Amino acid sequence: MALIKVADIPRSTYYYWEKRLNREDKYSKVKATIQSIYHEHKGRYGYRRITKELKNMDFLTIQRPSTDL
Repeated sequence: MALIKVADIPRSTYYYWEKRLNREDKYSKVKATIQSIYHEHKGRYGYRRITKELKNMDFLTIQRPSTDL
C-alpha cells in the first residue's frame, strides 16, 4: 500500500483502476477482424469500407466509445 501513499490517491481509486486494467478486452474480436480486413486488402481499405465490411458480417459494435481511449 506504499504506492497509494506515494501517489496520494484514495484506496478506492487504486482498486478501481486495478480491477479495470486486469479485465479482458471486450473489443478484441472486432479489433482482430478489422486488422484482417485491412491486411486482406493490402491497406487500401479506409474506415468507411472497413465499417461496411463489419456491418455485412453482422458486428453490433463497430466503433468504440471515445471514453475507452
